[in-house]
Amino acid sequence: MRIFLSQEELDKCWQFSLDSAGSQQGIEFGQSDTDVRKTSEIARDNLIGKMAEVAISKMLKEQFNLEIPLDFEVYSRGKWDDNDVEINGWHIDVKSTRIGHWLLIEWNKLNFRQKQGELPHAFFMCKTDWDMKVDVPKGSVDLVGCISTTKLKAGMPHVRVLRKGDCIPGTHTRLQADNFGVEFNDLQKDWKVIIEYMLHNSPPDLSEYPNPYTGKTQQQYVKQVSIEKEEKGFIACIIEKIKSFFQR
Repeated sequence: MRIFLSQEELDKCWQFSLDSAGSQQGIEFGQSDTDVRKTSEIARDNLIGKMAEVAISKMLKEQFNLEIPLDFEVYSRGKWDDNDVEINGWHIDVKSTRIGHWLLIEWNKLNFRQKQGELPHAFFMCKTDWDMKVDVPKGSVDLVGCISTTKLKAGMPHVRVLRKGDCIPGTHTRLQADNFGVEFNDLQKDWKVIIEYMLHNSPPDLSEYPNPYTGKTQQQYVKQVSIEKEEKGFIACIIEKIKSFFQR
């Protein structure tokens, strides 16, 4: 499904991408061993992503009469919006690319969002149509498909584990981080089925979703944080008692 943006929508996306690029980090989600992106690359990536969000919003309005507010706020360095789209309690991340035919979800992002308690329930994948000769968008977005986060695990059908240094299948492009990869043809592509399901079903429980690095679940992380807080509180109490004893 291809969605065309108006010139006004395109201009708004351009402005957002430029305004937000300067406040974003060249490295995301603590990936200290990856190459730092230039501001111009960040702006281009922001444009690709924001055009996809606008396209998803237009599709939802035109075909399902759903009003989805878009976030054009420019966040300070080190801060991100929570989720791109919300439908009936489903928190959804919108991903887009200008080339290729793989949905790539970095483990760093899943790790970071899980520890923040902000895992999305699903990912919408898009392809922002791009004029490669002059490196500018054509003004349209192909809405490719969807996958539930619950399916993004090692060993699941059609999900590839792609490690840092591996080439994206069918290319010579090496990955700078560990990823789950799903080919476009293996995504759910029927948008009527996707949206109707979300409208009539509650989002999945992600409390048991395993961290791709450690295998720990959200519940285990919450318990670990609680124990660490108790331990810190106990140690602080002992220190205060020792200080009080010697100050007598």
